[in-house]
Amino acid sequence: MKWLKNIFGGKKGGEEAAILQLAEINSWLEERGKESGFAMRCNEIYGRMDGVAKALSKDISALESASADDGTPPKLLRAGLAARGEIVKQLETLSEKLTPPKKNDLDSAFQHHWTLVKGLERTVTTFGRAQRYVAALFPRNIESINTDLAQISRLLVDLEDEIGKKRRVAEESWYSRELAERLQEELSSIDELKKKTLQDETTLAGIASRLSGLEEETKRLTASDEGKRTEELKRSLEKKKLDQSLTEDELADLIAPLTKALARIMMQGSSDRIDLRHKNVFEQLLESPSLVQDNDIAGSLKELQSHLARLGLKDKKKEKILDHIDLLIKRRSLENARSRQQAIVEEILDLESQIRESSREGHRLKEDMSQARKSKKSLESALDQAEKSLASLEEKAAADELELEERLARIAGRPIKLDLSPGRQ
Repeated sequence: MKWLKNIFGGKKGGEEAAILQLAEINSWLEERGKESGFAMRCNEIYGRMDGVAKALSKDISALESASADDGTPPKLLRAGLAARGEIVKQLETLSEKLTPPKKNDLDSAFQHHWTLVKGLERTVTTFGRAQRYVAALFPRNIESINTDLAQISRLLVDLEDEIGKKRRVAEESWYSRELAERLQEELSSIDELKKKTLQDETTLAGIASRLSGLEEETKRLTASDEGKRTEELKRSLEKKKLDQSLTEDELADLIAPLTKALARIMMQGSSDRIDLRHKNVFEQLLESPSLVQDNDIAGSLKELQSHLARLGLKDKKKEKILDHIDLLIKRRSLENARSRQQAIVEEILDLESQIRESSREGHRLKEDMSQARKSKKSLESALDQAEKSLASLEEKAAADELELEERLARIAGRPIKLDLSPGRQ
């Protein structure tokens, strides 16, 4: 209980702030409520009130038994006596309300004070209306009662002041408990966020180290014989793809002089004017000559040649096409170009297979680096958000700590400093 002695004992005013651990605030507030002296000060007021009640009771009896002068005018006498009865009745009701409450808590004191204030208001209203008649008959009695009522009014002011002080302390205590609970939650969240941030920073450092290792491994692989061989294979593949493009251009050039004739014979075949045996081959020659089979080329060209006269071509154009067909058949130009194209395709497929095999480790490293970069970016984003959240939480905690210290200081009547060191919350 050393903290309790630090708070309640010692010198007053200008002294150093008392230290209070966050976890001890509720018990401190309970002790502070017990040691506030509210009940003692209320009892002291009730004691004085008892004295006033006795004096008022005596003065009421004196007023009730007092006799008017024999020379009082009858009309004034009747009005004064009637008013006295009204005043005595109201004063007796007020006198009953002066009895202190049985409990010494704030609610009982407040209820007693409120009832007495209302009773005094009614008494003063009644007294104000009737006292000029009664005062004309019994001036000394009315003066004594006025004195009693003034004392009661002063006691109510004193009691109201004590109730106000107690209520302010109760409100400060309630807010202090709320603040203490919230501050504990904020400090716990800050601690958890710091731990999580530390773990993420450790993880991030591990990822960065792993990424660096993967990059070095990639460099070593690129510089190795296997890496060099892969690059050589890729260059060969690019060259073969260029050769493939050239052979496809060559096929297109060989077919180009025949396109008009092929288009017309296709039209004739579609209208059933000509019964075509190589209709599909003609279509392939127009759209994908590389797909035409070698054993279909010569036959399709001869069929085109046999129907050329029926296609409506000009003689000069027809002669050129006939010459071109003769050369294609004689030199097997399409077959040779297609053979070269097919050989290149096979070489490309073989090169791609070799590259896939030799690049397996490189692809693994690339995938691992991609995943590591994604994880690194995600963690960096999370740490950035955590830093903002931590700053916000610390700002809120600092504001709540300051407000809590100010409220506790108002309760204690001296400076209070919270101890938020680890393990003491």
